[in-house]
Amino acid sequence: MALPAVEFRYLDQIHSPFSGIPAGLDDEGVNHEDPTLLFVYCGDVSEWSYVSPRFPSEFTRFIDNVEVDEVAQSLDIDGAVLLVVDTDWNGIDYYAFAPADSEIRFSEGVQFAGNAIE
Repeated sequence: MALPAVEFRYLDQIHSPFSGIPAGLDDEGVNHEDPTLLFVYCGDVSEWSYVSPRFPSEFTRFIDNVEVDEVAQSLDIDGAVLLVVDTDWNGIDYYAFAPADSEIRFSEGVQFAGNAIE
């Protein structure tokens, strides 16, 4: 089951709906201390700004080769949400959050290339 997405236009700081912690730290980038933040993808530059260490390394090793919609479709996490934020001049950014105690699962049929060459 894909992550449910909420799309909206917003120009200010995004906060976790679970912890209330801001996803960003002003000029310092992404807030790595929020256990509910799963990932941040900056659409204007097609770049993964942050991927949680909660994800298995088999997944994160090749994250740069995967599109954000593919990731959102492949995840099955109870209570998780994908915020699709139109930041106007900076394009669309994607923020995924889940309760800190949630189990990260992948949809049936998702396989990792465990022996692939990086």
